[in-house]
Amino acid sequence: MPLVDIDSAKNFLSSFENRSEREELFSIYERLPYQIINDSPTVKHYTRWENLDKLNLKVVEVKGKDITYPSISGYARIVVHNNIIREAPISFSQVLGNSLMKPEDHKLVALTLSLSRKMDIKQGGRYLIYHYTDEEGVFSPINIEINVPEGENADVIYYAENKGKSMNSAVISTIVGKDSSLNLTLLSKGNASYNFVYSKARVEGSINSYIISSGFLEGHVEYHSYLGEGAQAFFSSRALGVESNNIDVITNVYHDGPKSVSNGFMKSVSSGSSLVVTRGDARINEQAIDSSTSIIGRAIMLGESTAIVAPMLEVRTGRVITAKHSAAVSRVPEDLIFYLQNRGFDRKSAEGLIIRGFMEDEGDTEIVKKLISDIITSLGY
Repeated sequence: MPLVDIDSAKNFLSSFENRSEREELFSIYERLPYQIINDSPTVKHYTRWENLDKLNLKVVEVKGKDITYPSISGYARIVVHNNIIREAPISFSQVLGNSLMKPEDHKLVALTLSLSRKMDIKQGGRYLIYHYTDEEGVFSPINIEINVPEGENADVIYYAENKGKSMNSAVISTIVGKDSSLNLTLLSKGNASYNFVYSKARVEGSINSYIISSGFLEGHVEYHSYLGEGAQAFFSSRALGVESNNIDVITNVYHDGPKSVSNGFMKSVSSGSSLVVTRGDARINEQAIDSSTSIIGRAIMLGESTAIVAPMLEVRTGRVITAKHSAAVSRVPEDLIFYLQNRGFDRKSAEGLIIRGFMEDEGDTEIVKKLISDIITSLGY
């Protein structure tokens, strides 16, 4: 049984003008494996792809319940709810493809491109994209391309939320021109549901990226950034698993131009019987002389859960300024929980204090702090 119901998917894509091209993309999805299994920490098979093929989700537009959509002051809001565009201050189109993506990048990239409308952000500004699915058994794809022209600044938040047996899938590319900057937040929040996000960034200016994932039975996020000459990149990933969650977050950075700089931090918390994986590869290529990179991973485990942190470093030139990586994983000692319980906290509240203290970073923007706090609260901590 496939991830999406074949008849439903083909009926959905038949409503687009470029039907034959979309059917070709869909056939690539059908042919590709999810992943070639490999034991290297950066490409190992952690997501249980076989669980997705038990879902047989429908690709349909469903009105769903009326809800109050989240908003942030100063941000233009775009809402996609159960595959229906509810609010769109910028245009969606039937244009196929994505300038930084190839369907061969991943099986679910091909599927998402074949079934989604395309959203283009071609100028600076602030945007909140809310991608919400609350209908049982629905697959919701979205294709987003962000292009920040030279000399402009943008702040884009992709906020995905879904519940139960449903799945959001997003393909997101960002191009940041010289003397331009982008703050990019990719937040995925589930409730015993499923999620896939695949993002690429090509950077000539500067980019700050926050990648946050929690609450999924199967959640898979990949973020790849490619840095040109003098480009600067900061990225921070956070993953939180509860109960029987399985979350896999990959953040890779590739230095392609000289004098490029990147700093990456990966944090994860696992609790219950969850498995949470945060990993990434910082690579300085031959031509990226006089570049600097740092990738740091930290994780804590509660109960009988498992956390894996794998920051990798690959340097292909002898001329670098800085290249460093480190990882640490620890299990929260029961005496600490016991200590807090003796101070009047129940176990859940005690765990919540520890999680909040670990997940929040001093350098987070106020919006990122609020989003992380909202996620922790929604999970009952």
